[in-house]
Amino acid sequence: METENRYTIKLSEDAPEVTLEVSQPKPVLPKGLSALPHFISSSDSCRLVDFFDSNPNLWSHIGFEKLRREQRYDLQKSGMFAELDWIIDRIHHQMNSDNNSSSSSYEPPNELIVEERYPAAFVKEERCGRLSSATFESHPFLETTCCPCTSDGDDRNQSEQTCSCYVAQMTLINDCIQFVDKPKQRLVECWKVKSQRHKFNFIMEPNTLVVKKGEALWAWRSRIAATSNFSQNSMNQTQDSNENEGENESCASNCEEDDVAKRRIITIKFRHASQAHSKKSPAEEKKENDANELMEFYKDKPLEELLTIIVTTSPIKSNPSTEVLERTFATFRHAGRDFAYKCPKVIICDGCRVLGDSDKQNRNLVSKKYSNAKQSLRNGIATNDQAENYQKFKIALTKICKNAEEIEDSPFHRTRVVELEERQGYGYALRHALYHEVATPFVCVIQHDRTFMRSTPMNEVVRAMVNKCNGDIKYVGINMRSNLAYRDIFISKYSRAAGADLIDMVIQPPELALDASVYGPNGSSARDIEVDDKMKRNLDSLAETYRTNIQHKSHNFDRDDGKHQLSLTPTLFWYDNTHIVETSHYRDYIFDPLYRMVAKGGFVEDRLSPLITKSVERLGLKRGHAKFKCYLLDDHSGYFFTGHLDGGSFMNQNERDKLLVLDNKTQKIISNNFV
Repeated sequence: METENRYTIKLSEDAPEVTLEVSQPKPVLPKGLSALPHFISSSDSCRLVDFFDSNPNLWSHIGFEKLRREQRYDLQKSGMFAELDWIIDRIHHQMNSDNNSSSSSYEPPNELIVEERYPAAFVKEERCGRLSSATFESHPFLETTCCPCTSDGDDRNQSEQTCSCYVAQMTLINDCIQFVDKPKQRLVECWKVKSQRHKFNFIMEPNTLVVKKGEALWAWRSRIAATSNFSQNSMNQTQDSNENEGENESCASNCEEDDVAKRRIITIKFRHASQAHSKKSPAEEKKENDANELMEFYKDKPLEELLTIIVTTSPIKSNPSTEVLERTFATFRHAGRDFAYKCPKVIICDGCRVLGDSDKQNRNLVSKKYSNAKQSLRNGIATNDQAENYQKFKIALTKICKNAEEIEDSPFHRTRVVELEERQGYGYALRHALYHEVATPFVCVIQHDRTFMRSTPMNEVVRAMVNKCNGDIKYVGINMRSNLAYRDIFISKYSRAAGADLIDMVIQPPELALDASVYGPNGSSARDIEVDDKMKRNLDSLAETYRTNIQHKSHNFDRDDGKHQLSLTPTLFWYDNTHIVETSHYRDYIFDPLYRMVAKGGFVEDRLSPLITKSVERLGLKRGHAKFKCYLLDDHSGYFFTGHLDGGSFMNQNERDKLLVLDNKTQKIISNNFV
């Protein structure tokens, strides 16, 4: 915890004796925030902790690293937790004694959440960067729902009179610091706060009741940030001393423990959610109904009215040759005739920065990292000769597309070339296409050197996304070599318990129950991959290894109707490899400037994937993933659907011919330009 100045302020003019120690001198205090010091005694605090520890089976770890533990109590089940009746009655009485309005009374809390932390866990969380964002109250308070008693989110007069929701929170044993902020929009991903005065933290003293209602509950985010009585040095000394944090210890032993690593921070949160707020707002319902009606309208439409194919390209060493794109487009037939020959296609040619050979001033701007030709071109930096070759490439490409206008069985049929004047990078080049070149509800995004290796059910994937039989599917990545066994990758990074949760979230849409003679371990799609013998042996060996993985073993192959079920596995990584996405999800969410999920000049996956991971680590796997709804397609044959030509190293035919003359052995290498 960084050392910072603390300021004592009055929480209310009506109760000048109630103060808070805050991190800035003049914060904007949330309306509806109140505090009551010494709400319970130290013996009452120990009594509560002893009760929680007497229910060890109720403790469950939060997050993949298991840095916190949690207990949840459904207080609506009468008689289940009689030991808590005294504190429930006291909370209920306090809420109504503070209620000056005759039009509303507060009901008893209907949920209790207990969280346990240790100082060493704070250090680990800070190092992992997981305390950088706060969240709104979770279930039963929906993050997508604002208090329906108000319309603009700022005028809380009506809400204070009619809203009966509240959160009453305390910390036991040790104090802690609570961070709060008010974003410009009620969204966890909103980076901008209303002002710097709307962002501060305050010390929660042990046994002090902190109540949030109205604006403080619905418009402000919060998180437990750190403990106030542990210095940075003491926390550093305990960062590796967290071995016993999972033990169940009595309150008395914890109060007397001198070892900082074993000192617990227990926060308890009593919540009441009014039934009136369990439903979505009218605006949200209208938006959802409109989206459902639109998808219903598209159900019977042909694929060419549903899907636009966006192909991104930029300068590569093989320019002015168009061979890379021609080889990529030639593999579109593996995705079906409608995909290859009927769907509209847009080739986005990114701009580049030209670096003159004699321009020493500009050359000094190129770091050593980009000094080689491949990295320079990858980052849009081209010499005069490379820029000239790129221009010739675009002219040749435009000619190919124009000549294919009347050839219905050409993969370049219905393809237009869009040239960007300046370098935007992959992410913003894609954004330009989405905003200006797409009129269909779905897009398939393909990089210029990404090929289809075998039959791929692109039409069926789109139908699954349209029908929504298994809920919303916003993104489907077509698997490649590096993510073929994604479930195993996930489990090795997190845990088997987290992996079990991931497998429970796997979707098996009925639209992807396909002919077993084509897909699956015995399908022709895997057998008929068109590669040379050496590559085929490598792929067969990979498939044998795959069949020993959890990705394969966790799939249900029990069908006797001649069908094989393909699956969609949730992913925390947004792969820029070939994928299908709902257009509005890209336009209105991923590329919304408010969230800053994509950086200009970079790739979408570079910034977005860490944000997905952080969302899951803070909100849990299901809730965190639900914001992005991204999945990976797999037919569990052990063979991946897409390959890679590696455009940065690709050699055109002339270069290969020259190399063959120099060394005949090279033929074995250069004949395999895809992986």
